[in-house]
Amino acid sequence: MFFLIIIARDTDNDYYLIEEASEVDEFKIGSLNFFHLYGIVDYRETFKIWLRKFPRPIFITAVRGDTIVGFIYVDAWEELPFVVNVLRAQETEERLRGKKIGYKLFLLGAYLTSEYMITKPLTEQSRNFYKKLGFEDISQIPLFGNYHQVVGYMGLPTDKKREHVAQISSYFTALSL
Repeated sequence: MFFLIIIARDTDNDYYLIEEASEVDEFKIGSLNFFHLYGIVDYRETFKIWLRKFPRPIFITAVRGDTIVGFIYVDAWEELPFVVNVLRAQETEERLRGKKIGYKLFLLGAYLTSEYMITKPLTEQSRNFYKKLGFEDISQIPLFGNYHQVVGYMGLPTDKKREHVAQISSYFTALSL
């Protein structure tokens, strides 16, 4: 038995923290298609694979009605001498982009992770999105500058992350974190 956890709401969407692979079956999958270009053809099965990892990743969905219209997937990268949260994937339905769903998913992911967050954008559009959030080339962050495993990644300085998280309540009509 499992319980679906709504961690936030805005006027149009509920935001669920999905913890078990079987919970994905409770929802329809919206018009998500960006990752088809990278070989992910079945979002439902991919989500379930991600949720079987240990330690358990952070997987948050934006749900409109009974349909997942956006998600963020963050897991822990433990290969470095310290734990880093890697924002591995994020997407919002194309028709809903520009409505701050991606930013709200990012806020919730940032709130639920420890200090360090990095990502490796796949497109120039996503690189620009993360730059606007304050991510910078990881080689510019002293903590990461010497690690060759992070080439191509962007990191979010901890002060920028704290600034975003401090504003979280202004983006939701209900928050239960």
